[in-house]
Amino acid sequence: MLRSFRQVFKSNRTPMAAVMIVVLLGLVAYLAPSGRVDTPDTVVARVYGREVLLRDMAEHMQELYQRFGKQGNPEALKPFIQSQALRDLMNQKLMEELADRHGVVVTDEEVGARLRAFLRQYPVLLDPQGNLKSTAELKQIFQETGFNPALQERNLRNELLRTKLIQQAALQVPVDEAWLAVEHRLRNEKVGFQQATLAVDATMVADPGDAALEAIYKAGSQRFLQPPRRIIQFVAVDRAALGKAAETDEAALKAAFEARKSDYIEFKARHILFKAEGDAQMQEATAKAQLLRERLVKGQDFGKAAEELSEDPSAKGNGGDLGWFNAARMVKPFSDAAAALKPGEISQPVRTQYGVHLIKLEGRREKRFDDVKAELAQEISDGRFNTRAQERLEQIRKRANGGDLAAAAKSLGSQAQLSQPFANEPGAQSEGLPELPQLASEAFRLKVGEVSKPQRIGDRHLIFRVQEELPEAVPPFKEVRAKVLAAYRLEEARKQTLAKAQQALQSGGLQAVGPISDQAAAPLNGMRDLVAHPGIRKALLETPVGQTTPLLWTQDGKLWVARITSRDPAPALTFESRRGLIQEVQTTEAQKLLSAELQTLDQQGRQRPGFSSFWGHFSGIYVNASAVSVPVEE
Repeated sequence: MLRSFRQVFKSNRTPMAAVMIVVLLGLVAYLAPSGRVDTPDTVVARVYGREVLLRDMAEHMQELYQRFGKQGNPEALKPFIQSQALRDLMNQKLMEELADRHGVVVTDEEVGARLRAFLRQYPVLLDPQGNLKSTAELKQIFQETGFNPALQERNLRNELLRTKLIQQAALQVPVDEAWLAVEHRLRNEKVGFQQATLAVDATMVADPGDAALEAIYKAGSQRFLQPPRRIIQFVAVDRAALGKAAETDEAALKAAFEARKSDYIEFKARHILFKAEGDAQMQEATAKAQLLRERLVKGQDFGKAAEELSEDPSAKGNGGDLGWFNAARMVKPFSDAAAALKPGEISQPVRTQYGVHLIKLEGRREKRFDDVKAELAQEISDGRFNTRAQERLEQIRKRANGGDLAAAAKSLGSQAQLSQPFANEPGAQSEGLPELPQLASEAFRLKVGEVSKPQRIGDRHLIFRVQEELPEAVPPFKEVRAKVLAAYRLEEARKQTLAKAQQALQSGGLQAVGPISDQAAAPLNGMRDLVAHPGIRKALLETPVGQTTPLLWTQDGKLWVARITSRDPAPALTFESRRGLIQEVQTTEAQKLLSAELQTLDQQGRQRPGFSSFWGHFSGIYVNASAVSVPVEE
């Protein structure tokens, strides 16, 4: 058969070559990122071949806004919400990849059973016999309450997947007798003690001078080893650099006001909604609205009718009052109908995507030019600044053509500067470049010599070119003198603090070390901050009553000591409590293992972002940076 295939291929070289070209072009088109970013099917990220779509991110952002939205301004929250949504969805894809590698499967039947059990918690969804209501009735309730069963189903599937992964990992955790005994004591043995802490003050240690510090530097140079660092050449454009180019005059403001005059007209209205989908329901709802309108025109109270009849849940308790709004806040058929009314008038039935409305206009007001002049000036100025700055930086980028930015920047009235060397770590700093913490990770993603796209960070727009990468090395003493001095001061201060505490314990007991706090007898497991430290946990378990623990350094750099005042032994383990404790310990460790595996998978994937998301289709992680910005409904 193989020989036959070769013969066919040899005898049809031209047609086969054409076929291969078509296949290759199709593959390239599939792997290349799309130029469009405004459709629900736009790929925001790929995680080991699993796609995160724009619609997924928008849905999850809406969910997060509902959860966090009341804590602050939606616009201020947007960067956090957007970042969290992308992180959550990518983590879920990582978990799906991990489940595939471990052979873990969640079936539709399992998810369906969980969903039904979830819905049965709510009496409103049950019929008199205690069963779930019909599909049509449930759909109506979901529409009225805004509940999204598909979203809940997805969340339950994710929860089941995580649970199964943890259960599988837990079976691989061996719990021996010694471990079990310690965990049992931590949970059930009650220990009472007095404790004292002593802070370290390194500022009181004098600078010993260059000779002493250089000796420390030479003796322990590897302590000051720095990771690979980069230097970037950057061009920044702020408002001052553009001069009057971003300013606006009175004529432009008035023209903008006239062009957007309708945006400054506000209406106050009430409405009654009859929900409807499809032509048949729309006709029925229109007939109901028309009959009601006749009664309202004759004098029936609109607010009471809204309370009793409106199918908009927000109408309950406020008589359908919408407050003040402009046309942009409502769908066009609704705002057009409101704009056509005079105060006191009631509209004819108005069809929108939500159903059929009756609208009663209660007021109309229009902002004057002077009321919005400052707002317009700021908006137009911002727009001009953004446009001009982006244009200038794009021109610099094109003129530089992948090379040095200095000459191109100078030709357009700007200046290129070099950053100080920085590592790819949080809090990276460079004089004259306060935006560096936001740029550092991107600066390490680009290759040496590559130029970034123009971007706005804070009050400036900028581009940068990766100028140079410095290899991992111990810098010259002068560059790290401050770090050497800080290390010396901390070490000396710790020695002095330890000697002071030891002397205090010998002469005056615990109270001489520092202020004492009493800890009533309680299980150590509830003192998470303390027992997270292995040495402190061991000391609290092993020190006899009436004795003082060894002096130990806490995780936040303080010296700690305690005197045990009481100890109530843990009760003996029964068969059931033993089994339950083993399962608890295994589950806790399995969660740690799962987190570690996911982190490793994430790190490995991000090392292969690949050409045009190539690796993202197969075995890496690709993020479509241009598609991350997601519009969110009000």
